[in-house]
Amino acid sequence: MMKSCSLSQAKGSLGKLADRALKGNPTVISRGGKLVILQAYELPDHPDAFDALIQAGKDSAHRPLTDKVLKEIWQRGRSKM
Repeated sequence: MMKSCSLSQAKGSLGKLADRALKGNPTVISRGGKLVILQAYELPDHPDAFDALIQAGKDSAHRPLTDKVLKEIWQRGRSKM
């Protein structure tokens, strides 16, 4: 289950959120209308593979975070809490 919270809420429980992420339960953190996902990450074996993953993320299409999209995200996150 994915949890969501504000940055100020996350500050006080970062250790707990990190433990949850390491167990496969990421958290969506909002700050100023933008979202960050705290989740576990396995490093690739080769540095070039890591660079390729970062570049792929930078090049990928992103859904604009309109007020409507943010409201939908918050409603889904809150319904699972």
